[in-house]
Amino acid sequence: MDLKILGKNIRKVRQQTGLTQENAANDLDCSLNTYTKIERGETNVPFLRLVQIAEYYKVPLSELVKGPNDLDINNLSQEIKSIKDDIEIIKNILSHR
Repeated sequence: MDLKILGKNIRKVRQQTGLTQENAANDLDCSLNTYTKIERGETNVPFLRLVQIAEYYKVPLSELVKGPNDLDINNLSQEIKSIKDDIEIIKNILSHR
């Protein structure tokens, strides 16, 4: 796992909640310096701390550790539905020929 990507993912979910790094550090019972290093990808994050962070932000652990090339299951599901809809339209067009 690339620590920079991990930190970026954690920062993203924190920003979506509207919390500051200081809020998060206090709530997670770690120093602001440690939390800042986590978001910058400058320190290794123990697994239990990752679980704690995921639970704190109410996101799946996979949301924090996913890489930029990992599939987004929700997006993939929408893409599949769109393709199925397109296939049905094509079938209807072809059946009326």
